[in-house]
Amino acid sequence: MKFKKFSMLTAVILSVSLLVAGCGKSEPAPAGSSSEGPKSEINALYYVNSTLGDKSFFDSAQAGMDRAVKELGINAKTVEGGSNTADWASGLEAVVASNKYNVVVVGTSQMIDITKDLAERYPDIKFIFFDDLIEGVPNVYSMLYSQSEGSFLAGAFAAMATTNTELKNSNPEKVVGFVGGMNIPIINDFKAGFEQGVSYVDKDVKVVTSYVGDFVNSPKGKELALAQINSQKADIVFGVASAAGLGTLEGASEEGVYSIGVDSNQNALYPGSVLTSMMKNVDQSIFRAFELLVKDELPLGKGEVLGIKEGGVGLAKDELYEKHVPQSIKDKMKEIEDKLANGEITVQSSL
Repeated sequence: MKFKKFSMLTAVILSVSLLVAGCGKSEPAPAGSSSEGPKSEINALYYVNSTLGDKSFFDSAQAGMDRAVKELGINAKTVEGGSNTADWASGLEAVVASNKYNVVVVGTSQMIDITKDLAERYPDIKFIFFDDLIEGVPNVYSMLYSQSEGSFLAGAFAAMATTNTELKNSNPEKVVGFVGGMNIPIINDFKAGFEQGVSYVDKDVKVVTSYVGDFVNSPKGKELALAQINSQKADIVFGVASAAGLGTLEGASEEGVYSIGVDSNQNALYPGSVLTSMMKNVDQSIFRAFELLVKDELPLGKGEVLGIKEGGVGLAKDELYEKHVPQSIKDKMKEIEDKLANGEITVQSSL
């Protein structure tokens, strides 16, 4: 009996050992491992230098993170830094220094210096930076969207809309509005592209410009839009102000005129008033970056500019666009998009 019990016990131990060894072959390597075999586990942090809920830029980035979790199996957490710029450096460093994450996703030109500093001090962490370029830092991959090209499309669209007799709420004045979040280089690159697009269609159309002063003050965004509409006779307004831009869209809708959304498809917020949206495909670009990372093909140390040809920017053309935009404008916009993609039209970036 003792011999039988011993034999059975030995067999059980041997079976468990083989099972554990077999399972071990399919487990991911520890974070940061460079060993051959399965890819290292990706523990990613998305730091929002604002708050989610803008239905635009930051929410689009979150959608890209969510897709990477679902389709690529990465682990991810999001931290919202709030609207106080003084908190961002310490807030991001606190989570980076925790050593819980081997990939950090962060963006906007306001975070360039903070990100470069942290990347240099935490060389084992990979940084995916979006909406501006950081080059020459070996653990940072960055991508800039050609907002000037996308805004060129928005400007061309606005110039056609303000004089189009099929749009019942267009007025006789050749005036279009631009409401920016802050007077900073990235926003002014939107403005530069917008103005070029307007001029391409009709050099007599005037662009009136206002700045909110931040990216969260929706009431201020609405106030500025109403001033452009009521005092300066704009009948279509392009809001480039993240959450503050929601007020711009609301103001245009309340006054019965038109607007253009930004960063993601905002057409459904005020159907028939938001005629289209200039999209930065932030979600797609972040998912693409993680795809490259999983394949060990992410070009760290370099930056990419994603324009119309690369699918980085474009106009939202959904069922609402098809319903509310006159066919004459749709046909002309297709022609302009094709010319931008094949290089017949060149947009000058202010950057």
